[in-house]
Amino acid sequence: MKQQAVLDGIPRRRSALTMALARATHQLLDEPTLLHDRHAFDVLGSSLARETVIDPYAYNAPMLRTLRAAVVARARLVEDRVALAIDAGLRQIVILGAGLDTLSLRIPDSVRCVELDQVEIQQWKLDRLEESGVTVPSNVAFVPADLAKVSLSGLLGDQGIDPGLPTFFSCLGVLPYLETPVASAIMRQVSRYPSQSEIVFDARVSPGSLSPVEQWMDAMAARSFAAAGEPWLSDFDPAELKATLLRDGFCEVECLDAEAINARYFIRRRDGLQTVDGGLRLYRATVG
Repeated sequence: MKQQAVLDGIPRRRSALTMALARATHQLLDEPTLLHDRHAFDVLGSSLARETVIDPYAYNAPMLRTLRAAVVARARLVEDRVALAIDAGLRQIVILGAGLDTLSLRIPDSVRCVELDQVEIQQWKLDRLEESGVTVPSNVAFVPADLAKVSLSGLLGDQGIDPGLPTFFSCLGVLPYLETPVASAIMRQVSRYPSQSEIVFDARVSPGSLSPVEQWMDAMAARSFAAAGEPWLSDFDPAELKATLLRDGFCEVECLDAEAINARYFIRRRDGLQTVDGGLRLYRATVG
């Protein structure tokens, strides 16, 4: 019997839906569009997609705008890096904690892609895609997994991901919800993949290193996600994390704060879309 994956018509993991709504409203409200996602509304389901198209401004409060900027910027970084990797010959992509992300639906069919996530959110996503008439490509596999317990190489090997070949990992909106040892273990597992493998992920900054305004924003967001049943469980000092990644086998590590993200993706926009520092950093790390 199919597991019940819906609570009052929406997935239990509310953060996945929040991110999907951010990507969808970006298609409607922001100009120019940073992230072109033709399946952004398909994963919402027909009812919510219709409501969003009718009134996207319901998701345009100031804090939701800055959140939207962060969401589309991190997705754009993944897509830019994936495009470069594919051009260089990479043919394996893994999306950790995929949620309602649609990258797997938009990559060439010559690239093997495996999505790992909890069975409930995967089933909800598959149901919404079926409802929207979207067929999952044959090069894509949805694999139920508890990231706190899984051995990546073993599980992925069973799904056609060759551990001897460079692999791209996307891990967005995942590590903050994992205990620090678990988050660190995931990054170590990725570091064991061959040279030119790469991971893009975001992670929380230790609150003590934030400014008073950032601490206030971080605390507000933390309370909101905890109230929804998704408490944040890990944080990292950016300098210490970079040193750890380099020690573990990554040869190049990039850390982007809000200022760097805005300079790269949101400079001189007529709509003024920008993100703000709120306790998260965006990272890119390449295996040496």
